[in-house]
Amino acid sequence: MNKKLAMMGLGVAVGSMMLVTSVYAGVGDAPGYEAFKSAFKETAKVDNVTRQVNVSLQDNGAQLLNVKSTIKSSGKNQAGSAEVTVQSGEEQQTLQFYNQDGKQIVKTGDSDVYKVLEGDGMQGKFKDHERSSHTPDPQVISEVENVVDALVGNLKNYVTMDAKAGNAKDIHFKLSGSQISPVVNTIGSLVIKHGPADNKDRPLPTKADTLGVDVTTLKNSLPQLTSDIKMDEVEMNASVDADNHITNQTAQIHISGKDAGGKTHDVVLSVDMTLSSLNSTTPDTVDLNGKKLETVKFDENSRKNWGDNK
Repeated sequence: MNKKLAMMGLGVAVGSMMLVTSVYAGVGDAPGYEAFKSAFKETAKVDNVTRQVNVSLQDNGAQLLNVKSTIKSSGKNQAGSAEVTVQSGEEQQTLQFYNQDGKQIVKTGDSDVYKVLEGDGMQGKFKDHERSSHTPDPQVISEVENVVDALVGNLKNYVTMDAKAGNAKDIHFKLSGSQISPVVNTIGSLVIKHGPADNKDRPLPTKADTLGVDVTTLKNSLPQLTSDIKMDEVEMNASVDADNHITNQTAQIHISGKDAGGKTHDVVLSVDMTLSSLNSTTPDTVDLNGKKLETVKFDENSRKNWGDNK
């Protein structure tokens, strides 16, 4: 499910990767980071939750992309639902997803047809995804943490923490200019240059291939940076409740660069994630009786178009 939704936000995928890289660039054994890492692990254990994720992308002050999503997971029988609205310029697209009664159902806002996904291994793929999402290998986690800590340097003190009443806390992280690791900037530059820009001539999936989502409109709205790409500022704020769960996390990434024509772009990616109804979420469902249905065979080409295969 996450991979399918990622297809709708090409800029979101790039930004998320840089966000994670940037946050971990400033970690170490400082109290602020240790608190954040502990809360992150505790929050990851919760599989019954409502997640609201809002992402916006601006270029030189103009709004390019705005994604609003509500994702509900029950933690039982892979049941879940999601509603996503994507605003790109004057174009708005909506997508509803239901995982219920062993079926995966998709409906777009411009159609009254509910598409029921079928295909060999569909159930296995969703079950494998859920197992991998909620039961990560402890050894892998430990190894990743060791690598991250080795790359910390003196940036660990940039993660700060403010204690709140009832054992709650606010955690902050901000880097700008020369504080941002050259490694992070290099990775971010490569991701952008060899992402949408390098693939501009590659044919995109049609709406039929993507269950009604117009990927072309989204891609064309994104700035195509090709040179002088650098991350100018990264800021993250997280609220942690008394049960050590991250209930809200915001991030803002400022990126500058030039397009093929030499025009300078100042791009701002903003992310706002809120978790609610922990262990009390009931996913939305849809009554298919009387609805227009279409069975979609999820074959190998469909999986490639939706990003399930590398």
